[in-house]
Amino acid sequence: MGTSLPAMRRKDLPRMTNRQGGFTLIEVMVSTVVLAVGLLGLAGLQAASLSSNQSAFMRTQASALAYDLADRMRSNVAGGTSGFYAAGTASYSPGCSSTAGCSPLQMAQNDLAEWNAAITTYLPLGEGLVCTDSTPGDGASVLNAQCDGVGNLLSIKIWWDDDRDGVINLSPTNTERFVISFRL
Repeated sequence: MGTSLPAMRRKDLPRMTNRQGGFTLIEVMVSTVVLAVGLLGLAGLQAASLSSNQSAFMRTQASALAYDLADRMRSNVAGGTSGFYAAGTASYSPGCSSTAGCSPLQMAQNDLAEWNAAITTYLPLGEGLVCTDSTPGDGASVLNAQCDGVGNLLSIKIWWDDDRDGVINLSPTNTERFVISFRL
């Protein structure tokens, strides 16, 4: 007789079990909501990371393209000092890809044609130019490059649509422009 429960306790036992079952269901629902919110936050973080990675990739492409043209200009000093790159007339010259060579003007035109093709290939809405500019960090596009023609610094300016909204945006938070300046 010492091991059996009183009648009152046995009667109350099923009711207590039912309460604990409902409490466990609420805990599961709350933990599911917390998990869902955490996963949504993780998805947002992943999206932001991908966007930043794409932006960094485009900036790297712009940098490589600018330095590519600067190296081409350094190999054609006569064309660079004569202003053939700043003139902006780009055309392909088949003679420039052979060992016979071509004139500094033809080399500059060929370099610009290949460079412009690479910009449009690798950067969305990409455009670029070369100019003499004492204040190189300005200009909103090729049509509004704000090159002043003062000094002996050559500037290579490249613009592109970083966020792919169809417009090149220049603001403190969104600079879709890359500029290098150098002397030949």
